[in-house]
Amino acid sequence: MKKSPEPIILAIALVLLALGAGYLAYSVPSLEDITNVKSTTPTGKTPAKLKDDDLQATVAAWNTPPLWKTPSKPHRLFISDGYLFYASVYPEGDYLKKMGGGTTTPSGVLISWYQKYSLDFTNPNIDREDPDNDGFSNIVEYKNEQAKAIDCDGTKSTNPLDPASHPSYFSRLRLQKYDSRPFHIQFRGYQDLNGVTFFQIYLKDVPSYKQPKLLKTGDSLGFEGYIIGPFEHKIVKEKDPATGLESDVDESTLELDKPEIGFKIILTYRKEVDSPESTADFVMLMPTEVDKVIKVARAQTFTPPYLTDKKYLLIEVKDTGAVVQDTKTNEKLTIPKLDPTEWGEVPAASGATTTPKTP
Repeated sequence: MKKSPEPIILAIALVLLALGAGYLAYSVPSLEDITNVKSTTPTGKTPAKLKDDDLQATVAAWNTPPLWKTPSKPHRLFISDGYLFYASVYPEGDYLKKMGGGTTTPSGVLISWYQKYSLDFTNPNIDREDPDNDGFSNIVEYKNEQAKAIDCDGTKSTNPLDPASHPSYFSRLRLQKYDSRPFHIQFRGYQDLNGVTFFQIYLKDVPSYKQPKLLKTGDSLGFEGYIIGPFEHKIVKEKDPATGLESDVDESTLELDKPEIGFKIILTYRKEVDSPESTADFVMLMPTEVDKVIKVARAQTFTPPYLTDKKYLLIEVKDTGAVVQDTKTNEKLTIPKLDPTEWGEVPAASGATTTPKTP
């Protein structure tokens, strides 16, 4: 019977495998030959233990990553660009905005202005915050007495990090509303007493027991700041169309003045005049003045909060705003009508609310 070749082939394979293993063992360098490290025991100083402060600082850095800034030395081949993502503000399909010199936040503030002061323009409340605690929010300092943020270029802005740099307090005054009321006046009579002419004036909107007494030129009417002015005696001839006869008609006039504001009305004898009077409600757009209303009647003076060395005279009030006069310099200034959205620009003060009462 002929023997099978498998045992012989297996023996040869084992011999070849042993020779190959021996060759690799003597030809491949060891780890010590490669690294020149003869021992795995650590050497040198013992590393310092991590402290809680170090861990907290690291976590804080992770939670508040630095803002993206344009590299001072851009790569010659690869150019970095910044993009804004405002999905809730920009229309669908236009979420991304490439940042450039004129790129603004949704409120209209230049992003470059926020970057100038290292303020986080990605913070949704950044416009309303007040980092220098001077009572003026970032967007108000950016606008600095100008109407809309979108119309500003930042050149007239004040420093949001310097409490001594801010818009004027007067610029924060607003006309919230005004009330107009009727004031019917009638020049009813006049008479001479010892060479002095006295006048009888009737006020339709005043109770009988408060009616003014007989007054002469220069006296105060006692209502709405009026002073009795010059009197002109005037008699004219008037023809009766029915009979053709002429008769004397008294058309004498009496002037009532508000000298502080240069306002006057002319009363004609026995004819009623309606001189509507008004009271203005002013508010100061500052955190500590929320819900505080300053009521001023026309021709009265007032001193606004924060402007204790100033006194203003209310000259005129209408739907678009009010005109006042500085009593020291006689300069006439305009106080604009309040835009309700401006309350959203007032920084929150401790213990205060920026939701004003409904007027």
